Amino acid sequence: MKMNHQRRFLVRVDGSKNIGLGHVYNMLTFLNYLESEKIVIVMSKKRNLGSSKFKKYGYNVKYFSTRKELGKLIEDFQPDIICNDILDSTISYMKFLKQFGCLVVNFEDLGDGRKLADLVFNPIYYAKKHPKNEFYGEKYASVREEFRVKKRKTVRKNVKKIVITFGGTDPTNKTQKILEILKFSNQKNVELIVILGLGYSRRKEIKNIARKMNVSGFNVKIIERSDNLSQHFKDCDFAITSNGRTVFEIAAMKIPMIAIAVNKRERLHSFVRYSKGGFHIDVHSKHDYLHILKKINEMMSYDTRSKFVRNMHGIDLLNGIERVKGLIFQKYRENNYQ
Repeated sequence: MKMNHQRRFLVRVDGSKNIGLGHVYNMLTFLNYLESEKIVIVMSKKRNLGSSKFKKYGYNVKYFSTRKELGKLIEDFQPDIICNDILDSTISYMKFLKQFGCLVVNFEDLGDGRKLADLVFNPIYYAKKHPKNEFYGEKYASVREEFRVKKRKTVRKNVKKIVITFGGTDPTNKTQKILEILKFSNQKNVELIVILGLGYSRRKEIKNIARKMNVSGFNVKIIERSDNLSQHFKDCDFAITSNGRTVFEIAAMKIPMIAIAVNKRERLHSFVRYSKGGFHIDVHSKHDYLHILKKINEMMSYDTRSKFVRNMHGIDLLNGIERVKGLIFQKYRENNYQ
């Protein structure tokens, strides 16, 4: 029997303008709950947006360009566990990883390669039938500590603050489109908090729009690269956001939301529909923006927001990391000690 030892985690993660930074933040959140483990972050040179976030928290980050270079990094580190947060995996990629004799854990993976993983965690999807090593639903979501401990105030009768956030990159520039929609809502008594992510590339345009709106009587506030997002959410009445992992953090604070799918994959994310914590909107054409305006107007209703808050009280979003960690270590013991 092997003696207990310091486990070595190799974390393979992607971040880019198109992919976004959800994977980076998900892994940061998970890794912050690992104690006394050796960890190395591995990123493709073409998809390394967000590497500065890992470095900021003291993680060792290494880069590769080819599968051969990735293999060399794995051989040099000799991990016990490889975590992948790279969207869908392929069979060839997973076969390549399995040759190193490690436990392989995949996050947000609907690809064919997931069949070869030891564990798969898909918190943002739902599946009635799935293999025993695949785990679906919000019970396995990783929610950052700041969203776990902050408590929102009671539901206000009148809306005073709306937060708008579309992740780290917002590649389809929904931030600007939402601001343009809000012009027509004539909500000049409401503070509009616009949070821009690390990879957002149209800062000048947004600031210009915000300036013009403020001159005409709106109250738009731009927040750039905030490391404490929860402080902007805790006192807001509802949020308008992309339909990615941010919905878990917003729901953890019991904040109603309008979640807008920004790509085909996000249309598959069913948490908001399932939890009934807000409106889920798919944008297919310009006509759907009229639908967004309609839902914003509906969200101004105290009764609507109160209903969404009540629905979220039955959702468990505070214990996902411990569940994921427990299942990983259980599988690791089974593979190594039996």
